Amino acid sequence: MAIIVKEEILEPVMENIPEELQMIPNWVLWRAEWNEKRQQFDKVPYQTNGIDKADSTRNHTWGSFKDIEEAYLNGNVEGIGFVLSEDDPYCVIDIDGLENVEVLPALAQEITDLSYAELSPSGSGIHIWLKGFYHDKEKFKNKNTKLGYEIYSNERFMTFTGETLNNLPISEGTKINSFIEKIFKREEQVQSFITKRNDNFGRAALSEEEVIHIACNNPKTGERFKSFLRGGWEQNYNSDFSSGDLAFLNDLAFWTNCDYGMMDSIYRKSTLMREKFDRPQNGTTYGNEQIMKAISECANTFNPPKGEDEKIKGPWWRTNGNGSISFLHQVLAKEVLKKYHIVRYPSPHSDLYYFNPKKGIYEQDKSGRQINGIIRKFDEDLKSGQIKEVHNYITDLSPIINKVNENYIALKNGILNFTTFEIEPFNPGVFILQKVSVEYKPNAYDSFVESTLKKVTKGHAASIENIKEIFACVLYPGVLVPKIHYLLGRSAHNGKSSILNLIHETFNKDGGNISAVTPQKLASSTFAGSSIYGKLANIVDDNPTSLIEDSGLLKTIVTGGFAEIEKKGRDSETVRLSATFIIASNHFPNLNESGNAINRRLNIIPFDHNFSLDDDCLPDEESMRLTKSDSASEYVLKLAIDALKRMMNNPSSDKLTVNDRAQEAISAFAEHNDPLADFFHEFDEQYFNDVRGARALEDYEQYCRENRIPPMETKKFKEVVNTKFNMEWKDKTINESGFWKTVKGFKSKSKK
Repeated sequence: MAIIVKEEILEPVMENIPEELQMIPNWVLWRAEWNEKRQQFDKVPYQTNGIDKADSTRNHTWGSFKDIEEAYLNGNVEGIGFVLSEDDPYCVIDIDGLENVEVLPALAQEITDLSYAELSPSGSGIHIWLKGFYHDKEKFKNKNTKLGYEIYSNERFMTFTGETLNNLPISEGTKINSFIEKIFKREEQVQSFITKRNDNFGRAALSEEEVIHIACNNPKTGERFKSFLRGGWEQNYNSDFSSGDLAFLNDLAFWTNCDYGMMDSIYRKSTLMREKFDRPQNGTTYGNEQIMKAISECANTFNPPKGEDEKIKGPWWRTNGNGSISFLHQVLAKEVLKKYHIVRYPSPHSDLYYFNPKKGIYEQDKSGRQINGIIRKFDEDLKSGQIKEVHNYITDLSPIINKVNENYIALKNGILNFTTFEIEPFNPGVFILQKVSVEYKPNAYDSFVESTLKKVTKGHAASIENIKEIFACVLYPGVLVPKIHYLLGRSAHNGKSSILNLIHETFNKDGGNISAVTPQKLASSTFAGSSIYGKLANIVDDNPTSLIEDSGLLKTIVTGGFAEIEKKGRDSETVRLSATFIIASNHFPNLNESGNAINRRLNIIPFDHNFSLDDDCLPDEESMRLTKSDSASEYVLKLAIDALKRMMNNPSSDKLTVNDRAQEAISAFAEHNDPLADFFHEFDEQYFNDVRGARALEDYEQYCRENRIPPMETKKFKEVVNTKFNMEWKDKTINESGFWKTVKGFKSKSKK
């Protein structure tokens, strides 16, 4: 679909893009560039550097998903794309111009139910990704002109948004092949050049004067028709007579019911008429060829009214005294708001959100297409300008919601009240944005989940409770435990991924609830915070070993503080940023910060089991099947709710079950992460009391040189020593070579 407004382009949701495509280095960036002739933005592919254009026929201009993702976050581009080639098994069906992507036409829904599908960048089209189909161009066409469906398989870059319409993998099979045959198979050669559309096909229903009058006064196409007839068409067709000829003749075919004689007569009265029209060409004339082409392309024709006045469809239409009709956009806007629940969140300048009764939550309408679809349900004959007027008035009238109701979350069978822990019906009066598409069953049980919890913890009761409490933290949209949950397993096959998979399959079935931003990216990218905003959790599997330069935003997120986030192409805004942060790794985090400020924000759970040594070790495929089962998800949700009840009734500020193994792990981390741990083993409190400050600073610098450690600044070193031993930097008396002297240095506060 054409992109007219740059700000309406959907941002790609990286975590939703199929992993199998992420493994293929066919990725490019794209930038929206204005096309003056077409009066719309073109999607132009670029290489990773964001400077050189990419070419869908030259693979050296493409890049890896990781490189493209990083370049997108740091570059001045609108999106990312994947290049289809002969070397991959994929093809894409492109469906544009949908009025409402929530309610798809039957054919579009049919193919969307079979394979991975997502929104196009405009938000009004969909791309369905398939594989295993050989696109024989002699048997299959690229486009079904009548439906507007297109299929691509080679030398074509496809934009990617990750705004998924389903939770399906990229699929193949006989159902998909049958659908493609039905839509794109080339038809047998048509024997008759002109097909009879109706009983009066080829004969205009009105006189030539009536046809011209009605066509010129049509509110949608009248100005174009008049420009062909009287002049002015050139600016829309770049003075290309051939394009103007066919466009005008297509209009004439519609209005005259493909009446050849009337089409020829009206054309000859137009400003397009010139000598070329009667010039011999291909055994006939140029004009005859163009008229016959327009007739063959005509799919439907004009049916004149029967003489009865059209009925007024609603109170938003008013009949005036002179018989004309006026549209009252403000009246229709109020009618929409009576029936539908639409709000602005979190400020008067933010996007509209509408209540989706099927899901039981409010959903953001970034592109405006969903609200437009709602408006069109009231009156299908509204023009785009009228819909825009109603939309703008709805924006002005809709109430402003400042915060999400953290006392509820939507589940498959209703909304869970965190005060009563009862399931209530979906309610538009409760403003919530997240849904866990799992049914809550208080008596749920799953032996696979229970066995997994016991194995990964080696039956350690406190660790089992801590994992259940992590489930509870993910479920609860507010801040329950202001800590980073760090799953530490140094051996292979220790079960960390099993726990993460259970979380994903329970709390992220429909996608959109969990992000995957590494702490390193959070510290270095200005856009990373926006990827976490509005999520229940941020989960990082196999955390990189590289240094986390700045943990400030990380601590802000786990404590639910306010932070400034920046989105591509939009002004930055300050929001409350909170999500349960879970990291799995085989090493301690590499932080550029030490001390209690960061240590107290870590909940480290050791994973020491080795599943590969179990006699009953399941194959990966079987393990994933059991993880994805409804029984497993329902039991994890039940465990989360049970744990949440206990935690919310716990008056202690630290709501986690006391875990001796976790405490040992955090002590080991504190020592590992303390750059002065070894130094303080050698230089204790007595030493700092006994020597002058200058000597302590010299000894520290010498220690750093010998151990090849970058020394910290003097001011910082003083703060660390004072905190470590409860000391202060001030005048003190020391004994040097038998003489008592007053010098500057470290002195214990306990000493007067």
